[in-house]
Amino acid sequence: MISFTKLFAACAIISLTLASGATEVPHQNSAMISATTPITYGQQITFESKLLNSSTSMNIYLPENFKQSSEHHTYPVIFINDIHGSQFFHALTGIVKHLSEVERMPKSIVVSLNDGGHVPALYANGMWGDMKRLDNYGQPKLYLRHLTEEVFPFLQQQYRANNHRTIIGVSGSARFPLYALTQPDKIFDASLFLATSDMIGMGYTQGSSMIDDIEKSLNQRASTKEFLYFADADSDFNHDKAYQLNLKKINTALSANKNEKFTFDIEAFDNEDHYAAFLKAMLSGFEQMYPNKLWAPRYREIIKQPGDAMHNIDQFYHELSKVYGFKILPNADRWNNVNNLRYISGKLIRDGRAKEAITLAQRWFLYQPQSSAALFTWAQALEKSALNQQAHDKYEQLISLATKQKSERLAEFKLALLNLQKAMP
Repeated sequence: MISFTKLFAACAIISLTLASGATEVPHQNSAMISATTPITYGQQITFESKLLNSSTSMNIYLPENFKQSSEHHTYPVIFINDIHGSQFFHALTGIVKHLSEVERMPKSIVVSLNDGGHVPALYANGMWGDMKRLDNYGQPKLYLRHLTEEVFPFLQQQYRANNHRTIIGVSGSARFPLYALTQPDKIFDASLFLATSDMIGMGYTQGSSMIDDIEKSLNQRASTKEFLYFADADSDFNHDKAYQLNLKKINTALSANKNEKFTFDIEAFDNEDHYAAFLKAMLSGFEQMYPNKLWAPRYREIIKQPGDAMHNIDQFYHELSKVYGFKILPNADRWNNVNNLRYISGKLIRDGRAKEAITLAQRWFLYQPQSSAALFTWAQALEKSALNQQAHDKYEQLISLATKQKSERLAEFKLALLNLQKAMP
């Protein structure tokens, strides 16, 4: 394993803004427009790899409020590779942003590996008409090392990525994710494929198919937790009976390995075309990975259970973390929703459970250390608990933070402190 010092010496990062609607729109009625501001959703970086002895390009999307969240938060990474990765990057980040904000999946980092086309040669096995062989490209074994020894550690150090990784392969760009899947060691915790019913019938050696290699690799790592998903549009599925046979074969191969740790799903979408099925496939794939019954906690119901409110919430996420193998934290805040520490801490105060509200507000501020709203609720909970001196100190901390931030609520915070001081002996 290379050191982070050497790693960063090897990585020259050039940040470029990816703007929504990057093509500038001409304004014929410019007098009606007072200002224009680009809407950004990611960055493109150029990564200098020592292993590859070349630069590689990646698009990176970070979760909402990444900069406002404390270092306690780490994030799974969803990779999508090659030309299809850069093409579908915006669509994928939109799906991940929405699902994570409504707590249907964890907040995640999305990375498109724009140069991720390193693949070995393939025998077509009649899948693509008269074509006999697909030539190799790049250095797939070295590229895997580049990911595991350079990219993964870099994302952990720079963006608080955790060890849960998903890769998405679409159509021809699935060649590398499929290659990674056939390795004896697990590289990714989940692999989602769209429009690959032809490719899985191809093989690395004459007369074999990737289905055989996938089954063999799964047998070698039978004790590891993993999820696979294969989806096709009906226009692809019905194109060739060989494609349908491939999906039946891989279903049989995967079924033989299915257990509590290894799960999979195979779908064909009606009335869909090759690329048009992308949104449906990603929504369905993520639902399989993160089912609603696990990812839609009702905080108000949790705090009704016997015991301390924060303990009960922590216990829910502790159990969820065990299922997925990475630490999942309660939501500090959510837009227009009651299932978060912000709302529940206020509710506890209103319900006469102010001492429990102290713990929730404290945790909220731990997760969002620049939140004046968290400090305000914390101070109010202390005051309601008759801990006036502690409340006084917390109001002063709040006013100091709000002053630095030039908060519009500064006068409100000062008035709350003044009222407390009048009530104190």
